[in-house]
Amino acid sequence: MKRTLLLLLLLNFATGYVCSQSITLKDLLTLSSSVPLKDIDHFMNKKSFVVYSSKADSNVLEKCFGIKEKRNKKYIGPKRTVVICLKKDSRYFTFHTSSFDEYLEGKKFLVKSGFFFDDTKDINKDTSILFQNGNITIQANNSMEDGVVVYNFILNVQQVPTTIKYAEDLLQFDSHELLVSFFGSQNVKKDMYYFSEKELKKCSVLFSGTRYQVLFVWGDENNLNNLSYILIPHVLPTKGADGTNAITGNNEWPFRNGIYPGMNIKELLRLNEMDFDIYGNTSELAFMVKPIQNGKIDFNKTAVMLSCASCNDIKMFNKQEVSALEVAKQDLPMYVNDVIIYPTRHQ
Repeated sequence: MKRTLLLLLLLNFATGYVCSQSITLKDLLTLSSSVPLKDIDHFMNKKSFVVYSSKADSNVLEKCFGIKEKRNKKYIGPKRTVVICLKKDSRYFTFHTSSFDEYLEGKKFLVKSGFFFDDTKDINKDTSILFQNGNITIQANNSMEDGVVVYNFILNVQQVPTTIKYAEDLLQFDSHELLVSFFGSQNVKKDMYYFSEKELKKCSVLFSGTRYQVLFVWGDENNLNNLSYILIPHVLPTKGADGTNAITGNNEWPFRNGIYPGMNIKELLRLNEMDFDIYGNTSELAFMVKPIQNGKIDFNKTAVMLSCASCNDIKMFNKQEVSALEVAKQDLPMYVNDVIIYPTRHQ
């Protein structure tokens, strides 16, 4: 009987030792959001982790933490490491574990905590899933190290923009969740964009139904991130806007290059300080400024769609391209209607 009790006590002690040397995703979130830099080592020590390696320079601080081995007590639990990488514009906190159960529990915790993810994914089976909440993204995936599967949670704290004045400033937002973290969920809505007559794409709309409405088109529709371009429209071309009253007046977002919705063709010519071409009625892009830089404005980065209520039946538009200067000489009522701006990587 005494021998049995002793074995149970030793088993409980060993189990307690394994469990005490653990860190959870909740801890990782706490570490990323509310633990000062000077207290990181202390926080990790309380979780029975110690610094294995560290390096720092003027741009990056990186620390790798591993499980603290106790004297004469061999650790027999899952292999775990935590790597912290702090940069000027972003912070990364990576948790590695050899336990699949721990990996699965971590993903379930993120779902219960309200993290947004691609709902076509199965958290029980898919090996790579991106979780997003505000300015925090967590990439869950696995990798091979020395023939052993390692499960990873890579937490990235994105820098939230501080000032938004011009339409181009909106290019800083690379995901729906980052938009929500800055503007609030009441001002950012998920919608479906009429990409063509037959094709709909998932999108996000900022300030829908106002003169500051903006449409964000994503490269990754399932995760609503990886910005493709931003549309500053006169009329919102989305399914959610069907049947609603059109906004009276022009969109009021200003642009750094001086363009503004409602600007007439003569003003646009003066601003560019050079003639430019407009696609005519025989083009699929009728009334769009040809996307090249020929003057002060780079129409590659800022795509301009013009409107003209009286131009459809005018013969000069019955060709692929027409000179903006020729349009201006005819004194036609042509104005800037919609504007598309692209992130730098688009170039």
